[in-house]
Amino acid sequence: MVAGVVFSLTALLSVFPSTASASRTLIVPISIATYTDDQVGFPTFVMKWDEGAQPDPLSLRWGRSQVPVRGTGMSSIQRAFRFAVERLAPSVRPTGTLSLYATFSGPLNAEGATAEAALAIGFLALLKGDHLKQDITITGTLEGDGRIGQVAQVAEKTTAAARAGYHVLLVPRGQFYAPRVNRVSLNLEANVLVREVETIEEAYEIMTGKKL
Repeated sequence: MVAGVVFSLTALLSVFPSTASASRTLIVPISIATYTDDQVGFPTFVMKWDEGAQPDPLSLRWGRSQVPVRGTGMSSIQRAFRFAVERLAPSVRPTGTLSLYATFSGPLNAEGATAEAALAIGFLALLKGDHLKQDITITGTLEGDGRIGQVAQVAEKTTAAARAGYHVLLVPRGQFYAPRVNRVSLNLEANVLVREVETIEEAYEIMTGKKL
């Protein structure tokens, strides 16, 4: 574990507790490759930070959930959290508790790694007090140096983003011009702008309108 970062998971009972004292809340959409007609938007993570003086340093915990997200995707959450805290140091030294909630349940294995960029940007925005633009979503893994790594099923995610009502999908550098993506982007059903991004800094500015 990286020094100065505490990570613990606590699975309790209800989805959103009425007693939550978080003073900052952020909703982060997780880009997916499939989308059904009865689905509303993408699955999301809700991040709540109480901005408390303790614990110090900032602690990340799993919020109350009927069924906790499980599987290999948990390491992706940890990696994104650590990256965000280290990226903001030493200008920002957050304390208190950051609680993470999911609007879905079950394994995170399938989308875990591809959600790393979105989670990192979400953690960064929450800690900085910035807001995410609601019509933009991103897919990509997180490299140690802040670059956004490539993912599979970009074409399917483009179509899913359009059906879910997003106007912009950010994808890793070099993945827009794959033949399958070009064919999907020409389809009237995929009325979404696909933009390539190379780093978390670049994606952050597009998704928040602020420089990191």
